[in-house]
Amino acid sequence: MKRVGPSPLEVFSLSEIPMSSFTAVIERSGEAFKRASPAEYYDCVRKFHDAISRGSDPWSVALTGKDGFSVEVIHDAACIMRQVRGPRSADAFSTALWTAASDAGYRPSILSLARHLVRSGAYGRVPQLRKVEARFKQLVSTARDADALTVEGELQYEQGNYEAAIRALRRALQVGTPDFEWKHSCQLCVGKSLVKTNQHEEARALFESLSGIGFVEADVELGKLLRVSDKDAAERHLFTAASNGRGDMFSLLSEIALEKAADSGDDKASKEESLRWAKEWSKLADPPTEY
Repeated sequence: MKRVGPSPLEVFSLSEIPMSSFTAVIERSGEAFKRASPAEYYDCVRKFHDAISRGSDPWSVALTGKDGFSVEVIHDAACIMRQVRGPRSADAFSTALWTAASDAGYRPSILSLARHLVRSGAYGRVPQLRKVEARFKQLVSTARDADALTVEGELQYEQGNYEAAIRALRRALQVGTPDFEWKHSCQLCVGKSLVKTNQHEEARALFESLSGIGFVEADVELGKLLRVSDKDAAERHLFTAASNGRGDMFSLLSEIALEKAADSGDDKASKEESLRWAKEWSKLADPPTEY
């Protein structure tokens, strides 16, 4: 019989994810993961893996109950696994662990998984996660959960429903006053939706307010928005973003420098300067591989 796709144990492999990977994530996350020790968090994942090894459905593994783990620890283990760098299995473990905690009704896992599905483009495409999506929609339907409304707005944005996105996001800002966990992401998505509906001035003001408090993604959006009207300002914002973790913005900086060279006309000095910067940004965008 012809085999179709990898087996569950190939998808959920621990061979490349030792406990040291968990320890590394926890150490660089400050106080985020203190409910359990690295060994206890890893034990949660190991027991999940053991259940799959015995033939359990990865989407129906029960980790709570007697001799099990709290939903908080399961959720944290999923978040830690989400930040493990390298192995492809890490994302599968994270998704399944969030599913296990959301099956127990744990709101942070419902929202974290829904948001992950939205941002990865997988929302509505994984039959095993329909129940999680239904729980998420229940949170949205109350119109009182600011974080759920933020994810709903991001979903509407990704689906191209920009007016619906603005409504959901502005409702989130209304009910989440003064603060909620994903407030800045909510404001950012409002701005992006305003750009899509040609409300550029309002979007720019919103991005600038977020940039002023150090929200790097706002500098990315400002760079894109100002690329045509104010290349110098666009470069400043993109360089801020690139210097604060968004190394992919160096490519855009190189493109803008080439545009400035093309626009310099007979000004040879300006053209040469722009071409020099285009070369430098390109180097930073694609640094040499070290062996």
